[in-house]
Amino acid sequence: MIVTAVTNEVFPDASQESLPKIFARAAEAGIKHFELRIVESRRFPAYDADSWVRLKKLAADYGVTFTAASPGLFKAGLDSEFQALHLNHLLPMSMDLAASVGVNTMIVFAPNRSAAKDAGEFDKVVDLLGKAVDKAAANGFTVQLENLPGSWADTSDACLALLQAVNRPEFGYVWDTGNLYEAEQTHFRAGYEKLKPYIRNVHLKDGAIENGQMIWKRYGEGVTDVKGQIQALKDDNYAGTLVLEAACKPHHLDDFPSSTKYLKSIL
Repeated sequence: MIVTAVTNEVFPDASQESLPKIFARAAEAGIKHFELRIVESRRFPAYDADSWVRLKKLAADYGVTFTAASPGLFKAGLDSEFQALHLNHLLPMSMDLAASVGVNTMIVFAPNRSAAKDAGEFDKVVDLLGKAVDKAAANGFTVQLENLPGSWADTSDACLALLQAVNRPEFGYVWDTGNLYEAEQTHFRAGYEKLKPYIRNVHLKDGAIENGQMIWKRYGEGVTDVKGQIQALKDDNYAGTLVLEAACKPHHLDDFPSSTKYLKSIL
């Protein structure tokens, strides 16, 4: 497994001085892979130009490899005007910027579910995602679907339905175990067995439902069974990325090193 970090999950600082702290802390933990997401409070690819320069320079200094880009594509209602903007403008811009740092993997979300429960909505979601995958594939990219509560990819069964319906070899899955637990509140095993043929990336979180809300915790302190998840991946010889989403809320300075230490003890 390729242990991978996300900048805003490593160090609780979003200032212009944050990146050296983030890369240094990751290097101390032996981590040299990062997923492109939020830098200095801005989400990829809408970075400040100077932030982009800082990011590339420090990545080169620390020998960092970027593994995937996550622009937050399609995180809106299906009928939102943003869907066409994301498909026709944000996706191409994201691919151009990602390609400039050697990234050819794009993470997408499914649109948010509507309250109306339109019978034709699923087919529209499939069509939108299919078009995105085709655009990406034409530019040499693969696409990974990330599950998110409230979206059309919220539960294991919902993710499986979309992956099967879109049905393209360039379309894989981000197994976000914390987000699945928030949506399903069930042990990961049943969903994992259905989804593992599609898993290309893993986002690792731990947490528990408290007073009706998902509370993110350090690895080993929640109920999502991080140890069991890692063992399942090891048993199946998973060799892809394992992205550490270790920040709690509020984000404490010790969140990342504590969770990293726990993860190393079970890998």
